[in-house]
Amino acid sequence: MKKLATLFTLLVLCLGILPTAQAQYSVDNKKAVKEFEKGQQLLATDAPKAFTHFRKALKEEPAFAEVRLTMATWYLDHDSLAQAQREYEAFLKHDRGRHKRWEATARHDLECIAFRRKAKANPVPFRPENLGPAVNSPDDEYMPTLSADGQLLLFTRYNRARKAEDFWYSRRTDEGTWGKAERMPAPVNSDQNEGSGCLSQDGRMLYFTACGRNDGAGRCDLYISYRKEKGWSRPQNLGPAVNSGSWESQPCLSIDGQTLYFVSDRKGGQGGLDIWRSTLVEGVWSTPVNLGPTINTPGNEKCPFISFDNQKLFFSSDGHIGMGDMDLFVAERIGDTSWGTPRNLGYPINTSGDESSLIVSPDGRTALFSSDKFGGQGQIDLYAFDLPESLRPKPVEYKEEITELAPTFEVGESITLRNVFFRTGKYDLMDISIVELDKVVEMMKSHPAMRIELGGHTDNVGGDAMNQKLSENRAKAVYDYLVAHGVEASRLTYKGYGSSQPVADNRTPEGRRQNRRTVFTIVEK
Repeated sequence: MKKLATLFTLLVLCLGILPTAQAQYSVDNKKAVKEFEKGQQLLATDAPKAFTHFRKALKEEPAFAEVRLTMATWYLDHDSLAQAQREYEAFLKHDRGRHKRWEATARHDLECIAFRRKAKANPVPFRPENLGPAVNSPDDEYMPTLSADGQLLLFTRYNRARKAEDFWYSRRTDEGTWGKAERMPAPVNSDQNEGSGCLSQDGRMLYFTACGRNDGAGRCDLYISYRKEKGWSRPQNLGPAVNSGSWESQPCLSIDGQTLYFVSDRKGGQGGLDIWRSTLVEGVWSTPVNLGPTINTPGNEKCPFISFDNQKLFFSSDGHIGMGDMDLFVAERIGDTSWGTPRNLGYPINTSGDESSLIVSPDGRTALFSSDKFGGQGQIDLYAFDLPESLRPKPVEYKEEITELAPTFEVGESITLRNVFFRTGKYDLMDISIVELDKVVEMMKSHPAMRIELGGHTDNVGGDAMNQKLSENRAKAVYDYLVAHGVEASRLTYKGYGSSQPVADNRTPEGRRQNRRTVFTIVEK
């Protein structure tokens, strides 16, 4: 019935309802209008009687568009495909292009009818398994996300008593099952709504949605929290570069941490809800870019998930041709920023209802999603199933670069800290640098005999003396952070090199970006 309600909203918006009953319909036959309105009142409780009134209305006015579309949509929602097709075709025959948006809807649904028949005749393998009472509850669980090693499951739970969303998490046990879920503590969870999150590759950054906060720009905004030794940091709004006065939600971070995908209804999109992306440039998120008409449609797209191999984008849509309302799709990456034509995941993964919030584990095989169709612990539960082979991303094995490679480092070897950032001309560490620096802290604590030099480097913009001083201050800022977090000062030195040791061409923006860097060099193991 949700689709039917959406259609009536569309009809109202297209026509621009006036106060009188005559003006709000495509015909002015009072008798036909009266029969239609009687049918509308009965449709939810007594469909056969409602259709009797609809047919009387059509007998008076065969071109009564609203009646044809109401009947067609009801048939489609109830999987009566032949009847739905008949009514849509009758509408197109009688309407003769008078209502362009309704015509587009009818033609779209006719394509969906053809797709539904073909998909049902060629089902894909699908055996969903409930994640069980350790994760699911009598409340609603949805929007799952996994750590890159596949050992931590984070999800949103809607508490019906409190009427609020919070984060909960579960860790994988030694037996391979999910342990008892626990509520994430403050300050990430609050007495308001938090949910729909994603973790960075190393699990040290959480991007998520929060609504109604005092520092919010719109109805819902995107936030970030950093995992520290004593828990998670106070969430920070991602700011005006990402958040607008509209609705931002459902973030998904690429495995390299450089691209943030999210959903918004901001201006400049293709339809209602669209998928957007923002790129991390020297620690700052760029102005979001719409993914364009290949992915986004005049309808709604939501729940983006970028696979751990960074090559497949899974999402939900009611605008692409599919089984029903919201279907699950996947698109293959083409180049750095483009995507191929989305592919429907097929039946019975998709049905005539809503399917959404699907993710795929690092093994490329196991998919997790939320559904209310299979019984379970509550109304909406989390499920897992084996993704059909043709839809699987490549498997990815997670390794934490610095701590894993540290034993192989040799004296004199230099390693660039690629995720340590400063604002232009400044030497204050940006918050996003914490994750990288905490890895260095762990490395130093794991290898107590190691001594390193911290080197600061700049591009050639500005004078030599200024760059020398800036590079030295930046190296000292890193030194101060490491000492403040437990690394003995005797094991560290720092030095500024200014622009004297470029690794790329300073004549290009990309070259200058590479030259602005922080490096540590092994002095002793």
